[in-house]
Amino acid sequence: YRCLNCIIAISISVVKKSLKGSIPKLAVHAVGARVVELLFSTFQSKQTMTLKQEFYGPHFALFADVAVANPTLAYNLEQSPEKKQVTLEFVVAILNKGIEKQLFGFVYFQQLFAEYVDFADGNDVRSMASNVVDHSIHMLSTRPGTRVVAECAAYGTAKDRKRIMKSLKGYTRSSLMHRDAYLAILRLVQVTDDTVSVQKSVLAELLTLSDEQQKEDSASTSPLLDIAMDEAASKLFLMLLVAKEESRIKYLDPYERKVLESKPTIGEEPTSKKNPETRRKELLQNLQKPLIEMCTNHADVLVRSIEGSRVLREVYAAFHPQGVMDSILDACEGSSQKEENENDSEDEPMSLFEDQVGHLTVKNILLSDAEQGNDSKKGISFAKSFHERFAGKLSEVGKTNRGAFVLTALCKVPSIGSEVIQELKKHTAVLKIIKR
Repeated sequence: YRCLNCIIAISISVVKKSLKGSIPKLAVHAVGARVVELLFSTFQSKQTMTLKQEFYGPHFALFADVAVANPTLAYNLEQSPEKKQVTLEFVVAILNKGIEKQLFGFVYFQQLFAEYVDFADGNDVRSMASNVVDHSIHMLSTRPGTRVVAECAAYGTAKDRKRIMKSLKGYTRSSLMHRDAYLAILRLVQVTDDTVSVQKSVLAELLTLSDEQQKEDSASTSPLLDIAMDEAASKLFLMLLVAKEESRIKYLDPYERKVLESKPTIGEEPTSKKNPETRRKELLQNLQKPLIEMCTNHADVLVRSIEGSRVLREVYAAFHPQGVMDSILDACEGSSQKEENENDSEDEPMSLFEDQVGHLTVKNILLSDAEQGNDSKKGISFAKSFHERFAGKLSEVGKTNRGAFVLTALCKVPSIGSEVIQELKKHTAVLKIIKR
């Protein structure tokens, strides 16, 4: 084992010595690029640190800080801010040659490009965007590549955004459900003023059944269901459904906020002219009916899923559709009846009021009604419908610890809270026994 380690160490040393000073040229060579890609994907970052510094210019390559295992453009410019201009020019030269050789699929190229767009101003990103957008689909395989496409969408022209959509044609659904690529689509939808093009190129594909759904040959399956149940893809619906920005932010992680929250401007001129709220409403109008149909037909599945329940709650908050409320109540009532039947199979799902996610979904919808008070749209309230459906059976709901949380939320709804409390008082003895 020690001999093997020694051989590997010697091999790495030989490779580094033979490639030293040649990385910028190899990285933009049609064949050499494959060597560079293999080099950085095979060896650890601390082993290739001195070679990676060559991407940023001869100064950083000669005086590399060996204490840094994975140097970046940001780190180098922080240490030597006076060299920002010359360093960026050096990096741009490599990127332009890489664009000419169409190296968009190489991870090291995407990483270097992503580091550059973090420092470049809007004009510089726009000038490079026209040469990148046609190859967007090849850039979306990694997070750095996705960041590049997102920035090109943010600072590019209206034509650039249309070309990104064209590049994604046929791959929108799979990209939206990809662990990294989804972020570029969110940014594209967020900054594109031409909502008609977004509807035709992006949303229209989502409204078509996927190949897997077509194989299942289920006419009742919504084409939006797998998207709503996906952690990444569901954020598109959440971004369009939630009107308040502070409420929308809670669904995003820190990196997503960094990419999506910035307002792209070139100089003092925003790159998107349309009011964000107007854009959101126009896009949501096209999805309103399919979203409501999906929630109505699949409430029993969505209510038990973390991602699906978020979409379900926001569809209710945005539209208050009676059909969706009835479907959720049917799921609650149906699961309760199954629990009472002792002959049920063990494979049957547990009561919704005992389900880890399901009871939280119902509780949070009730709490949203409590916050709105009597201001719910058109007087339609899930809390009222819930009370009417379970009147006389509320003590059954409170038999479990999680069900008790649901009843607590129901008690907070101003219009029916007193009635709920009165009914529960009639069953105080039963509830005390259950508590024991």
